Amino acid sequence: MPAELPGNEYKAGPIVPLDAKKHAGLGIDRRGLRRFTSANNSFAITLPEFFYAARHYPLVFVKSGDGEMGASVITGLRPKQNLFVDARGDWLEQTYVPASVRRFPFHAVNSSAGPRRDKKLILVDESGLCASTEAFFDSSGLATARWKESETFIADYIAAQQRTLDFCACLGELDLLEPFDAQVNPRRQDSLRVTGMHRVNEERLNRLPAKTIRGLMQRGDMSRIYAHLISLENFAKLLDLSAAAE
Repeated sequence: MPAELPGNEYKAGPIVPLDAKKHAGLGIDRRGLRRFTSANNSFAITLPEFFYAARHYPLVFVKSGDGEMGASVITGLRPKQNLFVDARGDWLEQTYVPASVRRFPFHAVNSSAGPRRDKKLILVDESGLCASTEAFFDSSGLATARWKESETFIADYIAAQQRTLDFCACLGELDLLEPFDAQVNPRRQDSLRVTGMHRVNEERLNRLPAKTIRGLMQRGDMSRIYAHLISLENFAKLLDLSAAAE
């Protein structure tokens, strides 16, 4: 019973450019956020989050639709399953919440217009917005403190995302990544196989030249690699959570 990743089963609403006038008076729709977190079995993760995320989840590498390798945490053994949220869709206490969840409902893409083509255009999933006392823009379209906080967070996330893509590209250039499946056997159900993931091959890592290893250590990449490898033991945690949920 294979479950392919990424498990992005959430059906987003219209994703449009953020507009201070159009979206005045709107804030995060908590119900939309809960639907988003409950309907996914994997979430993107960035390099600065590796140490926090590795304590809770298996941390793997996954190719996006355009073939670019990124990092994700696995939160469920089946599509549309997040074992780290309760029945309402709220994250369990003392569980690390990925930044890709905390930035909901916003996205960022490269702007193709004007001289600054590297400038990011902020998009918003309108199904994640509703009238709110914590609006991002007031009735006049002026940014509130809530939006300024979110804007800073989004900018930091974009920078961290680029660092992650560079890290994954480096692993690819060093031929360290290999595809793998996770075979799990729930107690009273058919066995499950989670597919579409990549991991670092330890044998290839150990065969790297000393100079390359020093470079990985100096950049802090080696510690992230080991955090990833250790985190794979958390597939057993997913199995326990799945059994408890039966």
